[in-house]
Amino acid sequence: MNTKRLNGEELHELGIKWVYKHIKNEFKVLSVNIEFEKNPQILAEKDGEMHFIVVKTSTYPDIGSLTPIAAEEIIKHADKHKAKILFAHVGVANADAKDEQGMQFPEKGGHYYFNYTGLTIEPNILMEPGM
Repeated sequence: MNTKRLNGEELHELGIKWVYKHIKNEFKVLSVNIEFEKNPQILAEKDGEMHFIVVKTSTYPDIGSLTPIAAEEIIKHADKHKAKILFAHVGVANADAKDEQGMQFPEKGGHYYFNYTGLTIEPNILMEPGM
């Protein structure tokens, strides 16, 4: 096992930091939660409306996605708090890699390419086996 590779929690935190950096001038960020299994990751306000920003991160060539169960839970939680939901799907590649296969393994302290096209209203759903 390569201990230089980012683990799942480190990758998750990197994606949240990337999104925060890109939204902090547009939204008033009220809180950021980097806990791996908690949603939403960013609670923000814009134009007097509450926004739940859900950040999911994956490694190259993928982008982060939600399971249908997680999406359903987030929607219920947002409805309860009268909040709008925005999704940020982030892909991270190892920019120091020598080949495309190596891009799949971002490393601690390395350089990264990010695949992030901004906030969306629709979640990128990862279909679970058997669905």
